Amino acid sequence: MKQNTKTWLLVDGHNMAFRCFYGVPQMTTTYGLHVNAIYGWVRSLWKLEDMIQPDAICVFFDSGGSTARKNILSTYKANRKVMPEELKQQLEHMNLLSVAHGYYITAKEGIEADDLLASFSEKLNEYGETSYIASGDKDFAQCVGEHTFQMLPPTAQSKGAWRILDRNGIKENFGVFPEQIVDYLSLLGDASDNILGVEGIGAKRAEKFLNQFGNIENLLKNLDKISSEKIRKNLSKSLELIERNRELITLQKTMEFHIPATTISRSPEDIFNLLQNLQLNSLLALARKRYKPSDQVELFDML
Repeated sequence: MKQNTKTWLLVDGHNMAFRCFYGVPQMTTTYGLHVNAIYGWVRSLWKLEDMIQPDAICVFFDSGGSTARKNILSTYKANRKVMPEELKQQLEHMNLLSVAHGYYITAKEGIEADDLLASFSEKLNEYGETSYIASGDKDFAQCVGEHTFQMLPPTAQSKGAWRILDRNGIKENFGVFPEQIVDYLSLLGDASDNILGVEGIGAKRAEKFLNQFGNIENLLKNLDKISSEKIRKNLSKSLELIERNRELITLQKTMEFHIPATTISRSPEDIFNLLQNLQLNSLLALARKRYKPSDQVELFDML
């Protein structure tokens, strides 16, 4: 295990981008570029930095989706809306601003950002380093452990604050522990990914079964203990569906990564210039207060 371990902020890029796009009123430059998601992106990352005080930040983006999951289920995520053009045109600028802030950007063709992030987090865990996963995607709850936390975006219920969930926080939020999340979603399904669950099993029933039996394997061995004949039959005829769901929902953590050995290194002048060109004057004023032009810039040192 390494000495002087660091704290990482791992950002689910598309999840964050969509939330910023739909959470911030439309804003455009005088030359017609939409910038509302960019505005929300910068403010959100600043907020997360101030909360966590991480040593390094990595942002993960999708590039073509998951080939492996589409091979398992051709309709995987087929219900997702096409990214609005007004958001698509902002992604490049969000990337440029992220790089100027010293964040790492990671994407790989045919591999979902979720799997990239999960693999990176697993590698950090092997080093004993702490990671905070910023995403509203419930799939990441399966990654939470001793050194890994999930950060849920602000909601009305959280009074506009990000929530940090540890193992017990996942149990409180979902009703099951991180190691049960895959089984929980395999029973329940995931409408956002177009994954059907077992007929008649909702969140409360899935939670009840897993708290009673611990996992799906034990549940299926004890069908005689389920009072509802209809649910017993639905589970019996859904064995293939459940197994398929487990394959789809389990995040792959086996991709190899070289973990950067540096802390955050910014280019304040690049940040100022980008914000000025995007006519985000209120952010520019805040950035000039946050960063001094003399802040050191250094090349990333990779292990």
